[in-house]
Amino acid sequence: MSRKNAFYAQSGGVTAVINASACGVIETAREYPDRIANVYAGRNGII
Repeated sequence: MSRKNAFYAQSGGVTAVINASACGVIETAREYPDRIANVYAGRNGII
């Protein structure tokens, strides 16, 4: 199976909930290195 990239984008200021969501995306990607090659994130969120 080919590895795909993941993209994470969020809107709003930094909060504990947003940090936890980002952490969940990264941790999940690390659990599946055979499926997810890279995790990219929007620098300034959703524009």
